[in-house]
Amino acid sequence: MRRFFKIFALFLGLLVLSLGTGAYIYLKSLNPSDASLMNLPTKEDKKNPEELKVLILGIDETSPDDPHRSDTMMVISYNVNTQKGYILSIPRDTMVTIPGHGVQKINAAYPIGGPKLAMEVVSQLIGEDISYYVKIDYEGFKKLVDAIGGVEMNVPIDMNYDDYAGNLHIHLKKGWQHLDGEEALQLVRFRHGYAEQDLERVKVQREFLLAALDKIKSPSILLKLPQLLKTVNQYVETNIPPSLMVKYAEYAAKVSKNDIITATLPGNPEYINGIAYYVVDSEEIKKFMSDLQKGELNQSVKIEVLNGCGIPGAAGKVAEILKQQGFDVVRVGNVNGASYDTTQIILRSENKKAVNELKKLLKNAVIVEDYQKKSDADITIILGKNVSLEG
Repeated sequence: MRRFFKIFALFLGLLVLSLGTGAYIYLKSLNPSDASLMNLPTKEDKKNPEELKVLILGIDETSPDDPHRSDTMMVISYNVNTQKGYILSIPRDTMVTIPGHGVQKINAAYPIGGPKLAMEVVSQLIGEDISYYVKIDYEGFKKLVDAIGGVEMNVPIDMNYDDYAGNLHIHLKKGWQHLDGEEALQLVRFRHGYAEQDLERVKVQREFLLAALDKIKSPSILLKLPQLLKTVNQYVETNIPPSLMVKYAEYAAKVSKNDIITATLPGNPEYINGIAYYVVDSEEIKKFMSDLQKGELNQSVKIEVLNGCGIPGAAGKVAEILKQQGFDVVRVGNVNGASYDTTQIILRSENKKAVNELKKLLKNAVIVEDYQKKSDADITIILGKNVSLEG
């Protein structure tokens, strides 16, 4: 499917921001043909903004008959004072009102009014001023992965899928391997073989993102800089001033993957007059964006839910409730060889907001701190026989 740009957003953002002073001349040619996009009004001090916000537009331009809607819209934000940032995914079916065109899906903004209208609509939606964009397509994704020399990745399962009508063919073997651009694209587009499809695909996409970030920040990338610059010049369009890119290079070099929150705009899928929309609430978004800026989102916490009570399907049911509350459930399973009387919330995270919400949901649970960090999950929930959910 076409949501692969979710995992590629920060990868591309850091790439564009990390090319360095020697790339200045190359970067100048990335400017859009519409010169007015280089001088959009903004509340930021363009010479030295404390926080840089960029809209990533993933466009499928493989078909000449396609209206070239933005298959994915992502907002990348980085604050130089806190040295923290976020990647915000805006679902392509998000219902918005586009000036002069009424109620539309948000991915219609780009074909109607180009990057300028897309930025305006997103700014209004999230309540944040966005004046910069980066645009790339599938071919650009593949070429950029090849330009950095590919990415080492653990493919979670055998992936085999053929869509002859859509010319999509995915064939990857399970296990650690070196992925080139074409293989990387197959990995991040695959979903039909997962039990939970999109939810599990998002997890794999995040893992690929982390692997790509490590590759970009490795010393070996300097040797690939000439080809990298050539590829970016050919496949990337942006209105970020070259001087600002160069300035942010020093900040991008210090970015840690632990300081980046990935999130999806909150909402619910609904059918309205036979059309599938992703419906959002303005007040919920306002609170969501405030929590996102503070780094207090549930989605930044990875949770695994294990069934220790012996009730079939209990872990899955609890996981679904947590997902509805915005938590990132990365694993659901059973505790083998043991049963628990009391539900445990095992903490490896200092996210107090998330812990407090879990305590409200699992009202009979006890809190256990795990200083040895025996799991890659931030929080492990082991369901006991006393499991009881609030409400």
